Amino acid sequence: MGAGTVPGEILKRDNRETTERQQKNYRGFPILEYTSERLDPLLVSPDATFDQATLALHLERYRLAAEYVRDVDVVDCACGTGYGSEMLQQAGARSVQGVDLDRDALAFARARHARDGITHYEADALRYVPSPTPSVWVSLETLEHLPNPTAYIAHVAAVLPKGGRLIASVPVTVSTDGNPHHLHDFTRESFRQLLRAHGFREERALEQVHRFALRDIFGGTMGARQRDRRHGLVRWYARHPRVLVERVRLTLTKGFVNEYLTVVAERS
Repeated sequence: MGAGTVPGEILKRDNRETTERQQKNYRGFPILEYTSERLDPLLVSPDATFDQATLALHLERYRLAAEYVRDVDVVDCACGTGYGSEMLQQAGARSVQGVDLDRDALAFARARHARDGITHYEADALRYVPSPTPSVWVSLETLEHLPNPTAYIAHVAAVLPKGGRLIASVPVTVSTDGNPHHLHDFTRESFRQLLRAHGFREERALEQVHRFALRDIFGGTMGARQRDRRHGLVRWYARHPRVLVERVRLTLTKGFVNEYLTVVAERS
């Protein structure tokens, strides 16, 4: 699959489109309003530059994961709208189990990204027991959302056979201030230590940098990140002063930037 390949074609629409126009585009399919946590090549407005850049990072992570799935069974945990599961299937996975808690996102996945060999399950990541047992467990931008990331990694380690691979990513710059859906901040070392503590040996890493301007968050063309950003930020910082200190340090040293780490790790 080429570096620019994405499933389907990017839907050409902007924020001025009415519900009637959306109904026409999706006649016979579920309608899903995209959010910062539910980006999809078929949904993101071409004018939403921040969202397009974020989607590009997601696609790059899935292209990395796709290098490890040929002829094996795969779990795509927190699969969302399913475009990533489709990419993994297109890369030659024997089977893909797409797992998510969002029923509407799964309905969209089944309608727009269905392929032979992909099965979607509505399930809690901490409780899902896959069948067949996967050789590869993909979990991109998942851990920061979970109340107990340690328990989740322990669960994955218990499910994967020896020699199985976990391909996981997290933000490694502070994100809980800007994204109300994020419950935890990771650093490169804290993420790697979490994996090592559960018997995972790092094979490969992908570092990503997303630079942005304040207008991408607080102004310009309205996109998902503008809609979904944390509000009442001053009061939130007052309750989380350490996060404020880290945000100031990051901004002074690197500017306005989000950084991400994807790790391919083998269960030892």
